[in-house]
Amino acid sequence: MKLLSLLVLPLLAASAFAQQEIRVRALSFTPEFPVELHAHDPSGSETAGLIEIKSFLNHESTSLKCRSGRVVFTRRSNPVSATRVDEVLGGVDLPAEMKSCILLFLPESKDAEAFKSRVIAIDDSAVAFPAGSFLFSNLSKFPVKLELGNEKLEIPAGETKKISDLAYGDSQSVSMRAYSQQNGEWKLVAGGGWTNPGSKRVLQIVTEDPASGRVELKGVRDVAAAP
Repeated sequence: MKLLSLLVLPLLAASAFAQQEIRVRALSFTPEFPVELHAHDPSGSETAGLIEIKSFLNHESTSLKCRSGRVVFTRRSNPVSATRVDEVLGGVDLPAEMKSCILLFLPESKDAEAFKSRVIAIDDSAVAFPAGSFLFSNLSKFPVKLELGNEKLEIPAGETKKISDLAYGDSQSVSMRAYSQQNGEWKLVAGGGWTNPGSKRVLQIVTEDPASGRVELKGVRDVAAAP
């Protein structure tokens, strides 16, 4: 009986891990990017599901089932395509504790039709990204300084920060200026204002254009309620 238990428990654990599901919404700022991608286990043994790529965020999502925690993306439904380097458009590690995320596809090539992408999984749970907040993700290789009214924040390269409880004026907005530190000096990236999102959420992303190298700030309003 003891031997049987030792054999059964690993099988149950493996089965549970194979059924791990994560709710995803996929986002790309590249207009020509494929509308749909297939997610596969990197071994090519099975598929994790089909995702739809959008340029905006709404309530529509899909569920991926991941065995290893890592998935790779191709245009083909055949999971064997995950083992062919020329067919893989990108890959990402999905932590076991993450139940819901935004998959952001950032092009790595200057060729608009190559579509090789860096893929970022952004936790969009109610804890990580609550209603009424901004989620600021610095995905550039430079530190970023953010001025929001009288508040000043510094976000190191590769880090994400939740921003809430801002001092909005009578117009329900706050002035914003973003700077990127390049070659020892702070350069203005964007300026303007942030409007109070109310019960909604706003994703703010700092990236680098692969063609020009220019640092850019992009904002995306999320109309969906936090899961």
